[in-house]
Amino acid sequence: MHRHPKASLVVLNYNSLEKLGPQTTDYLQSISETDYPNLEIVIVDNASTDGSLERIEEMFRDDARVKIIKLGQNLGYAGGNNGGARTASDDSKYLAFLNNDVVVEKDWLSKIIDVMEVDETIGAAQPKIMQLKNPELVDSLGGFVDRTGRAYDAGHGLRQPNTPQTPYQVFYARGAAIVVRKKLFEKLGGFDEDYFIYFEETDLCWRLRLLGYKVVAVPQSKIYHLGGGTTGGPKPEIVHLSRRNQLTTLVKNYSAPNVIRYATQLSLTYLLYSLLNVFRPGRMKLSVSVASAVLWNIANLKRTIRKRAVVQAMRRVSDEEIMKVMLTRERYDLLTSYLPRSY
Repeated sequence: MHRHPKASLVVLNYNSLEKLGPQTTDYLQSISETDYPNLEIVIVDNASTDGSLERIEEMFRDDARVKIIKLGQNLGYAGGNNGGARTASDDSKYLAFLNNDVVVEKDWLSKIIDVMEVDETIGAAQPKIMQLKNPELVDSLGGFVDRTGRAYDAGHGLRQPNTPQTPYQVFYARGAAIVVRKKLFEKLGGFDEDYFIYFEETDLCWRLRLLGYKVVAVPQSKIYHLGGGTTGGPKPEIVHLSRRNQLTTLVKNYSAPNVIRYATQLSLTYLLYSLLNVFRPGRMKLSVSVASAVLWNIANLKRTIRKRAVVQAMRRVSDEEIMKVMLTRERYDLLTSYLPRSY
């Protein structure tokens, strides 16, 4: 085992000066100070038009560890990160994906890779993620879903609890900071680029679990996340993408009986919500975005079924085993009842 196997750290940029302001360079400076000794940094620009690409090129022109990839169009989180992964060095063992609105503790990556190096059954991992604006508050101690795919970031909005000091299982690693074994990422075809943004990390980790790998949080590793830096907060189009991709994830990854049970349940829930809220003041656009998420999945069902066939052909683990790491509906409702609505 190599003491420090090579890792490629992929960071996306999309109009960051417009969205994050001059602090863009502060965040990137922090990321570049990651002290892992065998590291390359791949910055992927998603066709920015605000001058941020030029600023980044100037900033890193003398840093041999950094290479900058320029995409011809905005491919979102999924496509942009896949583009970065494809240009990563052939000899990299790990891929780390990090949002561009974070401040990191310098040893965050070393602590995660140390854990993954001694346990080959870990396919992906995340650090403890705190809120940058309120550093005493948690952003995510790890991602969980219930059986309809509703996602929950453990601890979000709470003061830092007495979390375990050893790695523990989560259902998915948060896309703001996720480390994946490169061979597994390539075997799975990376993030699903049809997702564009939202649920792509949940889908990836579910597929890792179907192969028999674990996903963990490493609490010794810590970063601080601004949040909302790319999307600018919830909007009808963002709600549409999130609900759409949630439903797609169920259809791709569940066994057939559970697709019928849970995808149907989720679709009916969303359609009923839309029907009940479409004429309420201020709710029409949101209702339409939720209904359109279901309709998109119906219109693109053949495409999703083709993807599903690939996923299911690689399956090594039953739904029953994977459900052990999911929340029940009741547990989800209890845990999320206190959540703040925004940062």
